[in-house]
Amino acid sequence: MLRVLKILEMAWLLIGLFSMFMGAYQFNQYGWDSSKWFFAGALVAGVFFAFRRKQRKKFEESDKQNPEN
Repeated sequence: MLRVLKILEMAWLLIGLFSMFMGAYQFNQYGWDSSKWFFAGALVAGVFFAFRRKQRKKFEESDKQNPEN
């Protein structure tokens, strides 16, 4: 389970970084109207990354306290 949480956490981080990069590119090429969706996607990915990170840390703490599971 911990491995899956780490993979999901890294996936959201990569999605967020890609969205930021594409947003900056679109902003440079076409302006704000074209890039705002990429920046919104990066914001959503950042929220999901933070949620998954918090969930993983909580799961690790639970694993340390209850090692037989």
